Amino acid sequence: MSLNIHQRCKERLIEVIAEHLGNVLVKNKIFIERASCIGLLAAESILPHSGDIKETLKDSIGEIPIFDFVYESLSRELAENIVYDSTLPLVKLTDIEGYQDVVEIATRLVHEFDSLPWQYTFSIEMNSDMAKLLHENIGEYEVSENMTIRKSDADFSSTYPPMSGIEERDKSISNRGLGLLSLFTEHSWNDSGAFLQIKNNGFVGQYGSAETHTQVIEKLKSFCGLGIALRLFKINPTYRSTPTKAKFYIHKAVHDNWIILDKHELDYDISDTFHDLVIHDLDGVLDTQEKKTSRVNRRLREIGTVFSCGNLSKTHKLLLACQWLFESYSGKNELLSFVQTTIVIEILLGDKASSEQVGLGALLRNRCAYLIGVSQTQRNEILDDFQKIYDVRSKIVHGGKSRLNYIERGLLAKLQWMCRRVIQEEVKLLSEDEKKDT
Repeated sequence: MSLNIHQRCKERLIEVIAEHLGNVLVKNKIFIERASCIGLLAAESILPHSGDIKETLKDSIGEIPIFDFVYESLSRELAENIVYDSTLPLVKLTDIEGYQDVVEIATRLVHEFDSLPWQYTFSIEMNSDMAKLLHENIGEYEVSENMTIRKSDADFSSTYPPMSGIEERDKSISNRGLGLLSLFTEHSWNDSGAFLQIKNNGFVGQYGSAETHTQVIEKLKSFCGLGIALRLFKINPTYRSTPTKAKFYIHKAVHDNWIILDKHELDYDISDTFHDLVIHDLDGVLDTQEKKTSRVNRRLREIGTVFSCGNLSKTHKLLLACQWLFESYSGKNELLSFVQTTIVIEILLGDKASSEQVGLGALLRNRCAYLIGVSQTQRNEILDDFQKIYDVRSKIVHGGKSRLNYIERGLLAKLQWMCRRVIQEEVKLLSEDEKKDT
């Protein structure tokens, strides 16, 4: 897989990049001054303005792919290969050994750029109860072609080694945040751990390509939100005297091998919620490991159906709603959570054309009541609660409401229940459609 940029286009890219590399400034020989790279933006207009190459680059890197690729790639090279020098506050890139020939550097960078997108695997450690289940019963579960839950064992360590052999890279990975304290023991993976792995094509730079990381984090949120809705997971809030960030460990495919490239830390709100996810015991009903294993397998199959569905028109809204559901449980801002949860319903049940005729609130209220209500009494209760919920939403969005009272917190809990039930029904419909298609 590569971009296959036209030869003349590559030649022009080399010319323009080489022209502006001479203006790039570096602090202490390893930190590129981003502002000094501004001239590289001139190369963006050389790339195709439409078509597959344009879309692939936007999906892999973002709106300014040449600038970001050159800046991030050179930053990684300097950090991993050049010795930090505090006596040189600012020098030109071309004053650094190995970077004098701007044409040679530009040619190499364009060749690498043309080979995009690259393959990555993002691995994040799951809660200990999921790890225990995998080690004792399941072993490994392929959620979809690009998402797998795996226990860490000898095969995992062999396929996804925790060390790259590049001294500065390994030092950087181990020293960032809490480093090896949570996942590594003497430069090895925790042999009783389990990992959710997400494969994604794109580009990961020294400081993180926003687009590729964003896509993976969105998939993580969708997985977790779907797990919460299907009652695979529940949130068990846990006090931590020292909050820690959840981390993705990133491996890059190099000549059929996976080489560790970097570590990406999630923000505290997402990390806390992710760490608080435990396997749902259905209020004590799942009182044996056998019952728990059976139910986890069923729920993972349902999640796999959503992520494996080839028809994006069927799953795009559902996965997006699950992201918002997960976010509604993250953080301590109840007002934000309330609005985020109403967005879940609007994504799943909203319809612009219909809402203009009958009103969004009325449309959502009726669709929700008749989708998840199992009796006329329950439907009436949902209709009544939904009206109260949208009154609160209106006060937050249009009136600047500053806090929720006790009753309104109860409405938030009911709204989150409604969202979970709507998602359950949507997954059920999708599963039935998939069975018909097969």
